[in-house]
Amino acid sequence: GFGLHDLLQQMLAKKLLYMEGPTPISALIHAATMVAAGIFLVARLLPLFIVIPYIMNFISLVGIITVLLGATLALAQNDIKRGLAYSTMSQLGYMMLALGMGSYRSALFHLITHAYSKALLFLGSGSIIHSMETVVGYSPHKSQNMALMGGLTKHVPITKRTFLVGTLSICGIPPLACFWSKDEILTDSWLYSTNFAIIAWVTAGLTAFYMFRIYLLTFEGHLGVQFQNYIRKQKIPFYSLSLWGKGVSKRIDKNVNLLTMNKLTMNNKERSSFLKKKIYPIDDSARNVNGTQHFITIVHFQ
Repeated sequence: GFGLHDLLQQMLAKKLLYMEGPTPISALIHAATMVAAGIFLVARLLPLFIVIPYIMNFISLVGIITVLLGATLALAQNDIKRGLAYSTMSQLGYMMLALGMGSYRSALFHLITHAYSKALLFLGSGSIIHSMETVVGYSPHKSQNMALMGGLTKHVPITKRTFLVGTLSICGIPPLACFWSKDEILTDSWLYSTNFAIIAWVTAGLTAFYMFRIYLLTFEGHLGVQFQNYIRKQKIPFYSLSLWGKGVSKRIDKNVNLLTMNKLTMNNKERSSFLKKKIYPIDDSARNVNGTQHFITIVHFQ
């Protein structure tokens, strides 16, 4: 039940629910929390499953199917977050395969190493998506489309380096973390089943292929769209975070005082407000076309 739940969860929930989530939440969910719940439960109940006939074979079968299915689906994705999500699906299949073989230590070890690497990749994808939004506007179908990316190295050089480290780790390149855990699983698979071992090793090669496909489509080559600064468009709402958690489509009147205490005076002549409003300077790209109106007003206590 846990294994089937984990397989269905990766196929449906990852594809349909998590793609529009915030970057830190995506990194947390895909790395170490919700998607790993099935792996953790199977590991906790492994002493019970060992005494049940054929259940270990079923767990390993679910694992090897998930490994191959996740890698195959990741090869056909143009959405960067979906590609990483199906990569997580494939890596969780390795953990389920290890549990079915009885190698629970290597499964939990791979769970930890994969969590660090995949969280790094999802944080990097968030940085890439925010960079693309300044070019194509707020449109997940465009800002997450790797076919429109390319040549982002000069725009996000730090993101490129960290994304490359995460990519090499997921591919199992020594001496990075995932190499040690995945190598242990692949070695144990030869002792368990030759057919499963062949599929696991072939999928390890597919992992390197689709991960470097994501990396090269994102950072190498040339940008697939013409640059257009959507922040300066007056007809398009600003999509920055505001007090209401959505894009600001109307100007905020900076002359409005939230609360004024009429009885308080300053220097016995001037009235002062309990809440002092101060306009902080912001970048010119965040202004409207006329360049005279701020769209962020920060209010703080005196």
